[in-house]
Amino acid sequence: MSLAKKLGIFCTIWIGVSACAWAQFMHQGGAHPPQMPSTFRPVVGSGAQYQMTSKDGTVDFSYAVVGKEQVGGDQGYWLEIRTTGGKMPGEMVMKQLMVMNASHPEIKRMIMQPPGRPPMEMPMGMMEMMQRRGASGQESGNGGLGEKIGEETITVPAGAFECEHYRKQENGKAVDYWISTKISPYGLVKMTGDDMTMVLEKTLTHETSHIHGEPQKMDFPHF
Repeated sequence: MSLAKKLGIFCTIWIGVSACAWAQFMHQGGAHPPQMPSTFRPVVGSGAQYQMTSKDGTVDFSYAVVGKEQVGGDQGYWLEIRTTGGKMPGEMVMKQLMVMNASHPEIKRMIMQPPGRPPMEMPMGMMEMMQRRGASGQESGNGGLGEKIGEETITVPAGAFECEHYRKQENGKAVDYWISTKISPYGLVKMTGDDMTMVLEKTLTHETSHIHGEPQKMDFPHF
């Protein structure tokens, strides 16, 4: 599934405000936030804002590391994903507490806030379902970037960056990534595919959470 489709499904989830509707959507097909292909390298207060353009339109979204805390003796980081544009007005925010394990970050808590609504904390059962569904697509090594093509300096709205260029095949089509270690938390500067382009608009500093209000607990219905 393309990143554009994943983002569209992700946004659809946020429209629902009841646990039943949310879980029913997961039961019918499953979805998770857009997955960055490179390694998670968190720096508290830093982030990156991107613009993604596809045949369905343009969406802006940001990844920002807004805090950290200990989880069972391990260091966890709060990663916030913010989305604007598309068919939904306002800013949608998802905040997740991530702990690194041997192969990939593991999500310990997740809080979502649709525009104009109070924040909601996802129940553990739903998070476990999402992570099980996503596990089959996880790759080790270079984070699923594919073959290294070379090193290039590219210019995007955020400026010029020296990058490593990677290419991989997804559903028989090439996807290209340009990665810089100077960009936190994922290093992505540019990505191009068959029907979409994503570019770094600007780097973020001194970031704090955009979640407002006390998160409400949601019950996880069983099917």
